[in-house]
Amino acid sequence: MTATTHSLPSGGKLLRFSLEQALYDLRHDYRLSLVLVISVASILAPLLLLFGLKTGVVATLKQQLLDDPRNLEIIVFENTRLDPAWFAALKATGQAGFVVPRTRTINATMDVIGARRRVIAGIEVIPTAAGDPLFPQGTPVPRETGQVLLSYTAARQLGVAAGGKLQGVVKRRLQGEDQRARFALEVIGVLPESAYTRNALFSTVDLLLAIEDYRDGYAVEAIGASEGAQQQQQRTIFANARIYARDLDAVSLLADFIRDSGIEVRTRARDIENVKAIERVLTFIFSVIAIIASLGFALSLSGALWINVERKRRDLALLRLLGQRRHGVMLIPAIQAAGIALAAYLLAMLAYGFGANVFNRQLGANLAESQFVCKLEWSDAALAGGLTLMVALLASLVGGYRASKVDPAECLREI
Repeated sequence: MTATTHSLPSGGKLLRFSLEQALYDLRHDYRLSLVLVISVASILAPLLLLFGLKTGVVATLKQQLLDDPRNLEIIVFENTRLDPAWFAALKATGQAGFVVPRTRTINATMDVIGARRRVIAGIEVIPTAAGDPLFPQGTPVPRETGQVLLSYTAARQLGVAAGGKLQGVVKRRLQGEDQRARFALEVIGVLPESAYTRNALFSTVDLLLAIEDYRDGYAVEAIGASEGAQQQQQRTIFANARIYARDLDAVSLLADFIRDSGIEVRTRARDIENVKAIERVLTFIFSVIAIIASLGFALSLSGALWINVERKRRDLALLRLLGQRRHGVMLIPAIQAAGIALAAYLLAMLAYGFGANVFNRQLGANLAESQFVCKLEWSDAALAGGLTLMVALLASLVGGYRASKVDPAECLREI
């Protein structure tokens, strides 16, 4: 380190003077500075890749579960009696992402007639509403009794597309006489095959209620049935429900709440627990490796900066002899350490970006576009940068403090 010959600062100029001296010394000894930057970056980059791999693998496993909404579904195992208070309590848990009532399973079917008199007998009728997790984003949702969505296989079998017309047929036996109700249905959309693989028709709850009321012997104007008893009051009790949890962690909580109300349910808890177990194992493995590597990184960075400061003890003592204040001497190695740490961090991030791109290209060929093998969260990147800077500053400040305690006369005795 070579001190410049202009007069030494006082007051507010101290920081500027220390910054000038630190940058001057880094330029003067650029080879060593470059070696320190590369050394720190070569240790930090694998750590960033390690965190990126852990985050990417676990996030991809979770996303693959979430992409299949059946993993969030809680199936009520048998018909029961669900009243408004029960639905209100279920939603009040905050664990439910989608809830819609449904009628008795035996009544949730009907015959449909499509183009060229193509028929599907006993097609499954499923109630839906806005926010249905089975529907891709942008899918239109039935809002009237005569509007329906078809699964891909059902639309193909019936020979209809979005905007097409169907005829619904519901049969019953009333007072010893076979009857049937025929009514028009409008196909407002067709789901992709990946959304639902069986023949199904998605409609409002009102259509299912109309079908059930008709089979129970009531007159139902919504489907053009004028014969039968008059419904005295609006239905408030339902036999079943479609229930989906808001996320994977909520599945078991919501299922336990429903079981506590005396209703048996089925979930895909085993698949979810398998992914969580993998996450715990990966987190443990990566944590152990990361802790060991981080300790090695901290010791290596601290040692390199400490030695760098110790090497310049005589130059720092000379500054003290020329009248530089003690905290001004301590600032110089601190500024240098911060610069080296920042440059090393930026270089490590570039190396991480290259490595992550290679991993995602080579190992992520079979993943969806939004999924990654290696992905570093911004919070992890910021934490790595902050820890790098903190370790560098601590090491340099300790070394700088030792150097500032040196008697300025020592530099004269060593000449």
